[in-house]
Amino acid sequence: MRNGKMKTLHGLYKTLGRDLFLELAKNYSDHVHDTIDATLDEMECRWFDAAHTMTEADKMVEDYNRGRLLGYDVGVTVTAAPAMKMEVMS
Repeated sequence: MRNGKMKTLHGLYKTLGRDLFLELAKNYSDHVHDTIDATLDEMECRWFDAAHTMTEADKMVEDYNRGRLLGYDVGVTVTAAPAMKMEVMS
């Protein structure tokens, strides 16, 4: 995780990457879509708690800042595609 505080859900998406963000968002919302924009819109306007004190977006950002993001294991990293080697043809 980064040092400092995350301020927005969009910033969290940029930090985690698309696929990981959408997967983790499912722990906070029943309204995760295939696109980031649609998911951000839904999470920013839906209440996380019955008392209406925190949105789903606020809760996910707060948990990230506290190091308690549901489903996120700091020891696990998302791996990229294997590197390709260039071979010189003679």
